[in-house]
Amino acid sequence: MVADDAQDAQIVPLKGAIANLNWFDAQRKHYETPDQIARRFKLPDDDAMRAFCQGAASMLDRRTIQFIQRVPGAPDGAWTLLADTDKARQWLFGVEWEFRPGGAFRLPEAGVGVAAHGLIAELHPGEVLELAAEDGSTVRFEALDASGSARARRDIPNYTGAITEFRVTNRVPETAGVPERLRDTTAEQIAQPGGAGTHRVGVVAAWHRAASLLQKLAFEEANLFWPPEQAIGLDLEALVAAYAKLLPAFYKA
Repeated sequence: MVADDAQDAQIVPLKGAIANLNWFDAQRKHYETPDQIARRFKLPDDDAMRAFCQGAASMLDRRTIQFIQRVPGAPDGAWTLLADTDKARQWLFGVEWEFRPGGAFRLPEAGVGVAAHGLIAELHPGEVLELAAEDGSTVRFEALDASGSARARRDIPNYTGAITEFRVTNRVPETAGVPERLRDTTAEQIAQPGGAGTHRVGVVAAWHRAASLLQKLAFEEANLFWPPEQAIGLDLEALVAAYAKLLPAFYKA
């Protein structure tokens, strides 16, 4: 169900976790419980719905999505999740690359629509990595020290160590055409809601899952408990179902 015009005028979804939660709340009918609306959006319960919103994409503009995941550890240590190829393969579509500026990369486990070949356009160890794909799209990874952030502390409660904020930013080229309606899940086919030069639902869901896998691996490396409700970020079909409703509302607003 998509928000009506009055709701759309007040709420622009996909502008951060708070807006996402407000947008989901605005979809509720007076007789629905949080769990009922979660099921309608194919999210298993209210905790999972809120976990999805906390990790959901922010739309920086019509062509750019960004995911933010906060992980335990200082940036130089957390950076090994990228620099160590064996670790990177566990969350970044099975990546194979020459980890140097100008080196080639390949994402052999990437799904339909995710640009899987290109070059490393920028690399500043411990800080920034940017991949430039052959189709003109880019994905940028940034590691920032978030140890002094109250929000980061709330995201990782009962933890007093250093915290790194990973930002994963994916941008599609203006020349990206509208693909045919392709199967994004085993259940349904999803169109490209923003038209030419915008993201497909399945691509946004795939990057959401990759960012969730990154966070899960970081918690495992730090021997910390990863909250079970965060596992919604690994359920590709649930992510597709949620973004199939969120993305059209963003492009309509």
